[in-house]
Amino acid sequence: MSSTLPTPDQSSHGELEHLVVLIPAWNPDTRLIGLVKELAAYGFAMILVIDDGSPTGSLPIFEQMKAVPSFHLLRHERNRGKGRALKTGFRYILSDLPMIDGVITADADGQHAAADIVAVARAMRDGSDEVTLGVQEFAKDVPLRNWFGNVLTKHIFGFVAGMKVSDTQTGLRAFRRSLLPQLEILPGERYEYEMTVLAYICRHIGKLREIPITTIYMEGDNTSHFHPVWDSLRIYRALVRFYFSSLIY
Repeated sequence: MSSTLPTPDQSSHGELEHLVVLIPAWNPDTRLIGLVKELAAYGFAMILVIDDGSPTGSLPIFEQMKAVPSFHLLRHERNRGKGRALKTGFRYILSDLPMIDGVITADADGQHAAADIVAVARAMRDGSDEVTLGVQEFAKDVPLRNWFGNVLTKHIFGFVAGMKVSDTQTGLRAFRRSLLPQLEILPGERYEYEMTVLAYICRHIGKLREIPITTIYMEGDNTSHFHPVWDSLRIYRALVRFYFSSLIY
């Protein structure tokens, strides 16, 4: 599937100048450099990367990105998890970037095209929703384990949160600034945090917008740091905890 967005030019600058792209990263490869360069060309206020305690072998990747305009790096001394990295980014935006209207979270492993990140950013900027999701379509050519895992989680999530979401595992999400203080204090340090955020939005905001994005899957790609057993258990445990807490409040 090819990008539907044009190559960035001067006419595109200014429309995204009050938005930040937030990318948690642990031990990334050179694809992150290309993504950051592409995003910078669109004129975002900042491309904020959180180095979540990456090994020293990743330092050259981060060093190369320092030359990119609008790139900013925050570091965890040790690996603390994707959820904690997202919270670090939210806290930085709230405390140090008062001019920012919203944030778009994206993954560092090549799963999100720059054009799709921009499309989600524009959809939030132009709409009235506080949350916009970039959702993939899981077609027949997607590996069975990926398709099954998403479909199973989607049905469990719908029961727990009381709202259907097409792609519960998407990391491409746009949030308005007004929502960040609520998201920053939600529980979770790793991948389960993203599911808790989505459940919270469905229960307490009750409205979100979905934007179709390119489904990118690289056969044999080992850059994803999602552990299919332990991280899945954390996600389902978070959903169970959220379900019972929603019965109380």
